[in-house]
Amino acid sequence: MDNDIKFEISVPSDEEGYVLLKCPSCGEKFMLTAEDIEDESTVDIWCPNCGLTHDNYLDDDIYELAERIVENQVAEMLNDFSNSLEKKFRNSKNIKFEQGKEIKKEAELSIGRKTGDYEEKKYLCCFKTAKISSIKNFEGSYCPFCGEMIDGD
Repeated sequence: MDNDIKFEISVPSDEEGYVLLKCPSCGEKFMLTAEDIEDESTVDIWCPNCGLTHDNYLDDDIYELAERIVENQVAEMLNDFSNSLEKKFRNSKNIKFEQGKEIKKEAELSIGRKTGDYEEKKYLCCFKTAKISSIKNFEGSYCPFCGEMIDGD
């Protein structure tokens, strides 16, 4: 029997199809299209700020929602288990078990669309675009697709 439980969390994009990402090293937030992220030709993603690559650039909101979903699932499992124990030992003379208060579930708020001070930047080295902070656009940034340093506007 397979005891794995799988959850799916949908990450919203903005009106142009960009998804918010966050670098785990420097905390810089930037946006790439879901299409570019899932493209098989995209081997690595470089942070436009620090130029480092990582396996995942998930935003804090995604982690918080995932934790809340898991906590709620565990609460439900514990409540069900406690309820079944009470039923099982209800007529027992030797063992008494009374279910306590149910563990309350937390609200699982969906992730909202992110807005911020992001400007679309065309990376001619890879012929792709990303949304980066206007300061990074002015200062210069690393191409998220190949890691090349690009001068600012």
